[in-house]
Amino acid sequence: MSANDPFARLPEAASFSVTSTTITDGAAWSPEQFSSSVPGGKDVSPQLSWTGAPEGTKSYAVTVYDPDAPTGSGFWHWAVADIPATVTELPEGAGDDTGSGLPEGAFQLPNDARVARFIGAAPPAGHGPHRYFIVVHALDVESIGVPADTTPAVLGFTMASHILGRAVLTATAETPLVGEDAERIEVSRLIPAPASAIFAVLTDPKGHVDIDASGMLMDAEGEPVKQPGDRFLVHMDREAIGDVPLGKYDVEVVITKLTPDEEIAWTVEARIRPHARHIYGYRLEPAEGGTLVTSYYDWSEIDEEWKERIVFPVVPESALKATLGILERTVRRRSAT
Repeated sequence: MSANDPFARLPEAASFSVTSTTITDGAAWSPEQFSSSVPGGKDVSPQLSWTGAPEGTKSYAVTVYDPDAPTGSGFWHWAVADIPATVTELPEGAGDDTGSGLPEGAFQLPNDARVARFIGAAPPAGHGPHRYFIVVHALDVESIGVPADTTPAVLGFTMASHILGRAVLTATAETPLVGEDAERIEVSRLIPAPASAIFAVLTDPKGHVDIDASGMLMDAEGEPVKQPGDRFLVHMDREAIGDVPLGKYDVEVVITKLTPDEEIAWTVEARIRPHARHIYGYRLEPAEGGTLVTSYYDWSEIDEEWKERIVFPVVPESALKATLGILERTVRRRSAT
């Protein structure tokens, strides 16, 4: 994911609050917010509510922007101008072809697909996760004074000197590769438990042994991990599956990403050099009935030497699915005790 900050060179502005019943800040878009060009996508704009705009606000604009699109200029998915200062909410689906949910006086500008409506996410397959900045701009003018057929970039340029405040939510989306070119596997399962209970297992070294579906992990040593860079030791027994004659050995699990109750990822380092650098991880998202847990395995950045040694993936999709089932069982048992 790009580190590009879309606000880096813009004038500073006060912050205020925006919430949504459609999305959780930092979480993935729901299928409805994907493009209709993606299976299941419906191009439905998100519900938005905002409060606490700065004094002197005379109108609002709303934009949805993907800075990670491979265009050199990002991709504008939605732009709405001249929302009256008395309005503090847009219903889900307001950005349809007719702008049916927009208040009187507000209008939609053509997005980067050149249609005046909300268009959903459709990141290129294998390009990694994209961020979508949903921004409510509080302005010091009743009308920003741009033509209805102008671009969102021109809207942004015109607004720059009129912005009193910004309220920001961020959504994400990713399209994994499929077929022969795939270098990443993802599987998901709804686990009827809070994210904190699931994360407690995933940050516990012995929890990794408890949920192993391969039969290789014998035991683990170390404290629960708390941040990227933390490590713990795992005792392995490759003879359990008999595919590679490595026998019994130890590996260090190195945490590469950790956001409490949201995501954890790691790689493994063993005695053989160079390290393979394949990544294992879990993403957790609130869902009706519990937590949607996505297990992933990514070998897109493995060392070239390893590509000659082993056929990837070394962990099949079936094993990830099995691990999620064992994870649910483990969480349930731990919660019972």
